[in-house]
Amino acid sequence: MKFIDSYFVFFILLLSTSITAQELEGKWVISGNKSFGGFPGIHLMEVSEDSLSHYNFDQFVTKTSYETEDNKLKIDTLAFAEFSFKNPNRLSIASPRLEKPVDYIRLVPTETNLSPEEIRKIKYDLVRGGKNFIIDFQDHADGKIMESYLKKVDDTFFLVIHRHGNPITAVPIEKITQEKMHLYGFMAGPNKLVASAME
Repeated sequence: MKFIDSYFVFFILLLSTSITAQELEGKWVISGNKSFGGFPGIHLMEVSEDSLSHYNFDQFVTKTSYETEDNKLKIDTLAFAEFSFKNPNRLSIASPRLEKPVDYIRLVPTETNLSPEEIRKIKYDLVRGGKNFIIDFQDHADGKIMESYLKKVDDTFFLVIHRHGNPITAVPIEKITQEKMHLYGFMAGPNKLVASAME
């Protein structure tokens, strides 16, 4: 009987670990696009069953193995980090190597019936912090400081902002219509914002 009880406890622990690992699986973008450590640029992380793949947005950087134990990540047997879910699609990772916890946003397929060419023809007005930001995917004039680009990773569209020709921010898009663009995953303020199409 004791053997059965011990086996049952072991099975439950194993099941809870596998569920946690499964919850982590998918592609994530770092909130606020803050580069850190050995990960340059806009850090995307893909979690599979037994490995973490790291990208500078859509360019592969490196791959590492990992294991989970309760709410801890053991990476390449050397580094340890703790993780928690703020919600099913927002993951917070803390480590002694980090000054403060880092949030990751799970990428979900963008809902849209529009083609990339149709989206690029629409100008959107985004209000954030009381300021208006015009999203114009076609205005890439010489000498322009800030430029907007529409990019796609797998089934997720992004609003990618370039400054002086360099990508500095990639904001995932939840939904795009002729009238609205729904953005999510911001580091501060509302998690989601809606930009309205301009006439």
